[in-house]
Amino acid sequence: MRIKPSAVFIFEINEEESKRRLNNRRIDPITGVHYNLEVNPPSDEQTSTRMIEFKEDNEAVIEKKCGAWKNSLPLVEESFRSQIQNV
Repeated sequence: MRIKPSAVFIFEINEEESKRRLNNRRIDPITGVHYNLEVNPPSDEQTSTRMIEFKEDNEAVIEKKCGAWKNSLPLVEESFRSQIQNV
């Protein structure tokens, strides 16, 4: 594909914080609105009762994603060294 981005953003976040946030993600299947049980819970009981968890937010999948990111990061940093912006 020969992608040549003008900027590559790497969002720096503690791995445990990232896992905690993913474990608390929910979606309202009717409205499609995304929530986080800790930082952005729904404001009404009706929405709370119908929220569902993302299938990909189980512990095993999250661990696999974190491992893949750790393994990919050196290649990303090397490939896009001059475009990287750490956030």
